Amino acid sequence: MATREQTVVCGSLRQWRLAVELDFEPAWAAFSAGPVELQWRAGGRLRRWRPDFLARTANGVREVLVLKPARKESLPAARLQVLEEVARAAGWRVRQVREPSGLRGRNLGWLTGYRFPAGDEEDQGRALLEAFRAPTGLRAGVAASGLDELTGLDLAYRMLWQRRLLFDIAQPLLPDALAWTA
Repeated sequence: MATREQTVVCGSLRQWRLAVELDFEPAWAAFSAGPVELQWRAGGRLRRWRPDFLARTANGVREVLVLKPARKESLPAARLQVLEEVARAAGWRVRQVREPSGLRGRNLGWLTGYRFPAGDEEDQGRALLEAFRAPTGLRAGVAASGLDELTGLDLAYRMLWQRRLLFDIAQPLLPDALAWTA
């Protein structure tokens, strides 16, 4: 995770996509994958299951996040019942979620390559922030900043991840997408 300088190990691409979403959204203060394993007996057999994430919101609310099964609306009832019972006892909420998909998922997937700082960018970053005071296409803003196109676009995408520049995540994140200062 870039924003929290931690490593989260994900067991699937679906889980990784949700981790990217959690890392990008400032509403999430912290999260970790697979730190808890639930064990219970059902039908005379020992059952085991690991929820996808334990997370804490910026407001301090603790949640267990589980990915909904593909093409289904909910977890199996027995699993959900055990999870809700344990979470309630710990003072946590349970939330079933879907991984980001469609355009939002593609935009976040693109920006993941720009999650980490690449050296001293302050002077160049100030030039970009100045160029994006009003909504401007990414290439046009980079040109107005005086940076060369490749260096400027690379930094602009990094600043989008950092939310120093904003954009409409429901629109394709192309080199001419509109961006503006936060």
